Amino acid sequence: MPEVPCAGPCNSRYRRLTAEYEAACAKYEQALTVYTPGTGQEPPEPPESPDIQPWLGNPWCPKCQATIHQELGELDDLAAIIAARPPLASSTADESAGRVSGTRDHPSPSSRMDDLEELNGWLRNWESAYRGDDPRPRRGYLAKESTTIIAWLVSHFEPCITHPDLATDFGSETRRWHRELLGRARAGTIDKHQKRPCPRCKLYTLWARDGEDYVRCINTDCNRRMTREEFKELPSVVLVALGSLSV
Repeated sequence: MPEVPCAGPCNSRYRRLTAEYEAACAKYEQALTVYTPGTGQEPPEPPESPDIQPWLGNPWCPKCQATIHQELGELDDLAAIIAARPPLASSTADESAGRVSGTRDHPSPSSRMDDLEELNGWLRNWESAYRGDDPRPRRGYLAKESTTIIAWLVSHFEPCITHPDLATDFGSETRRWHRELLGRARAGTIDKHQKRPCPRCKLYTLWARDGEDYVRCINTDCNRRMTREEFKELPSVVLVALGSLSV
């Protein structure tokens, strides 16, 4: 399979600049249609192509493959954390975490079990797709079933994440499930805005979550992460120059 631009966040900036360049080219072509030489008009300037190359993959780059591999393995832990929550846990926390897309129109009294049931159905379908047979019937209890299928997918991860027809959807959906379950498992934790500019994009988009050992930039075109130690070592002169408050 030939290498293609990776679909992961590593190419967020590349996709944004490419879209902006294509839009500028369209405006340039439109300007040429109304430009008349010899009338004193300045000819339109063609847009400058962005000086950036995408990260390539098959279809995911090695860095994104590693991230998806880790997040796939963590689905089992997240499912276990959610299953261990008290059956009568606050519905407000569930609602604030958001429902996983595609859940039932008429959920059971336990929305967490609905999500775990849907997760296991998703896992069964992907195992079936890679095995090339019909989905296997449910086996064991929810936690045991998810553990079994996730273990199989992790052990066959390389052919799964490089499959020419299935890998893009498999990786994207794995990341979505990890994001959704992480939100549910950490319902009630607090995100705190850090009053310092991101050292990469220079925006005030740094946030830290209780229990995590890193600070992240929520600017999707940046996605910078740093340890809390690295964050503390940011030059204080930056804070003075930009008029920020120290943390």
